Amino acid sequence: MVFNEKIWEEIHSTRGWSRYPNEELVRFIGSNFFKLPREERKKIKILELGIGQGANVWFLMREGFDIYGIDISKSAVKKTFERLKEEDLFIKSLESHFKVADIMNIPFENEMFDIVIDIATTWNVTYTDHNKVYKEINRVLKKKGLFFSWHILKGSYGDDGINYIDKDTKENVEEGPLSNTGINYFAQYKDLINLLEINGLRIKGKETLERTYENMQKSLKFAIIIGKK
Repeated sequence: MVFNEKIWEEIHSTRGWSRYPNEELVRFIGSNFFKLPREERKKIKILELGIGQGANVWFLMREGFDIYGIDISKSAVKKTFERLKEEDLFIKSLESHFKVADIMNIPFENEMFDIVIDIATTWNVTYTDHNKVYKEINRVLKKKGLFFSWHILKGSYGDDGINYIDKDTKENVEEGPLSNTGINYFAQYKDLINLLEINGLRIKGKETLERTYENMQKSLKFAIIIGKK
């Protein structure tokens, strides 16, 4: 993952990133957990894969959950710390909650989390490496734990269908919002479902979402999947 590590460190060390949480994540958390009192939310351990600069972490901490996270970029983790301090959400155990790490080697114990979140992160590894990632997700999830994924789909802006380095996997997209972001796996929906199921994650919910660009001439297509261990 050295290729992606260098690219994402460059991105996070030189650019700002979204300050607001993913809307579909908010919908998922709201429909499943907002009825719980804050005392109960504190007992729910959530791991985010690829925290970026802390937008989803900020949201989940404000809502009272016990949130952990990893990112391949040290600058992303540093900026997340800074954001939490600015928002008076700093906790003493911050460094044990948020770590610089690869999603194929999650540095947390077996069956530790109630929820694992993937917002635009697992698609930055190849089709083949998705097996490694999903096995790791299964490992760190508690029994009956939930996995929420927001994943790019085949045919999206930047997927020109040529020069794949693995099944439906581009090493560096040349146009659109995903350009110059390293590896991108433009998944077929059926392949994502299969990869999750063979790694012990049953499908609890599935949807699609499309966002258009350039006066509706181009679009990004997303799979929104909820898996259960």
